[in-house]
Amino acid sequence: GISVPVQINGSTAGAIVLALNGKKADTLGEEGYDMVMEHDGVRISANALPGLFYGIQSFLQLIPNAVDKTRETVPVPCYQVRDYPRFAWRGLMLDVSRHFFSKQFVLKYLDEMAKHKLNVFHWHLTDDNGWRIEIKGLPQLTDIGAWRVKRTGTWASLAPQPGEPATYGGYYTQEDIKEIVQYAKDRFIRVIPEVDVPGHSLALIASLPHLSCSGETYSVGNGAGMENVHNVLCAANDSVYTVLDLIFSQIAELFPDAYIHTGGDEVDYTFWNAHAACKALMEEKRLANAESLQGYFFKRMQDNVRAKGKHTACWYSGYLEEPGLLDKETVVYAWTSHEEGARLSREGHQVVMTPSRETYLDFAQGVFSSEPVNVIPAIVRLKHCYDFTVVPEGGDEAFILGGQGNLWTESVPTERHVEYMTWPRALALSEAFWSPAVRKNWKDFFRRVENRMVYFDRADINYAKSMYNPIIAGIKDKDGNWRVKLDSETPGTSIYYTFDGTNVDHHSTRYEGEPLEIPLGASQVRAVCYRNGERIGQQVMCMLHEFENMEFR
Repeated sequence: GISVPVQINGSTAGAIVLALNGKKADTLGEEGYDMVMEHDGVRISANALPGLFYGIQSFLQLIPNAVDKTRETVPVPCYQVRDYPRFAWRGLMLDVSRHFFSKQFVLKYLDEMAKHKLNVFHWHLTDDNGWRIEIKGLPQLTDIGAWRVKRTGTWASLAPQPGEPATYGGYYTQEDIKEIVQYAKDRFIRVIPEVDVPGHSLALIASLPHLSCSGETYSVGNGAGMENVHNVLCAANDSVYTVLDLIFSQIAELFPDAYIHTGGDEVDYTFWNAHAACKALMEEKRLANAESLQGYFFKRMQDNVRAKGKHTACWYSGYLEEPGLLDKETVVYAWTSHEEGARLSREGHQVVMTPSRETYLDFAQGVFSSEPVNVIPAIVRLKHCYDFTVVPEGGDEAFILGGQGNLWTESVPTERHVEYMTWPRALALSEAFWSPAVRKNWKDFFRRVENRMVYFDRADINYAKSMYNPIIAGIKDKDGNWRVKLDSETPGTSIYYTFDGTNVDHHSTRYEGEPLEIPLGASQVRAVCYRNGERIGQQVMCMLHEFENMEFR
C-alpha cells in the first residue's frame, strides 16, 4: 500500500483532509461522505467515522493502478461527489462448515469486504459438515464436531468408512472469534453468527448423539450417504434446548451484534414424523403437523435469543407462515424467490433480500464446461449480480434492510477458490446494495471491474474472468427444433464459432446475432470472444445432445 504522514489540525495545502461535519448533513447519514478533489488538495467530510472510512476507500480506488510506490506525487482527477448508501445492510455470507478456512484468511476476506463497502459479515459457523466455534463446557463440539474424513474431488463422493480417522477440519477458539469480531468492527463491519438448527445439525449430533430422535452415533458428514442419517435435532428432547441455551449464551457474549442467525431451512420432517415423543408433543401442543412443530421449535429459539438481549435472524421457510410466529424484530432472509421477500415486507417484517438466482456465489459463473466442478447445476453470472433488483416488485422498501451474497462451500475446498467465487461478483452486489438503481450502467461498471482486476492482480487475490467467455444458449424455434444463440457479457465483442469440433479462432464463422440452425451431424458447438481484434477469455464448448437438460442463463 501507500504510506502517508498524518497530522492533526495541520496545514491543508496539498493535503488529504479528513473532517467530521460540525452540522450533520441529513442526506449523508452515518455512512455517506462528501469528497472534493481540487488542484491544491483533497477534502473528505462526513457525519461520522464510517462515512470518512468509505470516503477513503473511494479515494483509494481513484488512484491509478500504475502508481509506483517510490513516487512522491499521485495524479488524481479533480471533481466533487456526494455519496451515500442506498441500503444499510450490505452483506456477504461465508460458509466455513463445509470446508474450514483459517483465521488469517477470514481477516483477509474482511479487508476486501471493507474496501468494497460491504458491511455485514454473515458467518455460517455450523452445518452437517463441521462445527467451527469453541463452546466452553461442550468440548465434544470441537473434539468431534469440527473434524471429518478427508476427501478430494467431487463433493459427497464417498461416505465416511467404519473406523476411518476424521482428520480434516478445524475450528475457531473464542479468542479467535474475539479477534475477528474486533478486526471487523475496526473496519465498520458487523459480524452475524449463524448456528443452523434444527436441521443441518449432523456435526452437533455427531458430537452429542442424544440430541437426535434416534440417539444413534453418526460421523460428521462429508455430504455422502445422508439418506438415513439423522441430521435434525429432536424437538421433543429437553436436552436439545438446554444445550442450545448454553451455546447461544456464549455466542451472545462473543458477538456484539444485535442479531443471531438460527438457520431454520431445509428441515427433513421424516425423523419427527416417525418419532413417538415428537408425535406426542404435536398432540399435546395441538400442532397440525411437523411444519407446525418447527414453528414451536423456532418460537423457543426466538424467545431464547431475546432473553439474551438479541434478535433472531433466519432463512425463509414455510413454517414461518404460521400467524403470529414472527415478531417484528426478527430478520428474514428471502432466498427462494423475490415474491416471498415482497410479501414479507408488505406484512411489515424486516427482510434481507438474497434470492439464489442473483446472489448465490456458489453457483457457476458461466457455461459449465468452462467452469470449475460445481455441485449445483445453476449459473449466476456477473451481470445477474449487477442486475439484481434489491427491492422486489410489490415490496415495501421501508422493510427491505438490504441484500446479501452467499457463498456456500460444498464445491469450494480452498481459500483461493473462495476468492475466485467471490470476485468480481461481489463487486456487482456491492454496487447493487450501495448505489441507486437508476444509476446502473453496465458498460461503465464493466470498465471499472477491469480496472479493479489490476488491483486484484497486484494484491494476489484470485478472481474469475468468466465474463470474457461467450454465453451459449439453446432455444427452440416454432417447430420445436433446437437452435443456438450466442451472447457475451463483455461490451464490444465479436463472437466466433464452429459446429465441426475444431477449435475456434478469428478465421472461424462470426456470429451475426440471429439464432443458428444446427447443421446435420453436428454434435457440439464451440465459441470464443474477440475484442479489438484480440482473443479474450476461454473457448467454450457445449454438447448439443445435452441441451434438454441444461440451464441457459
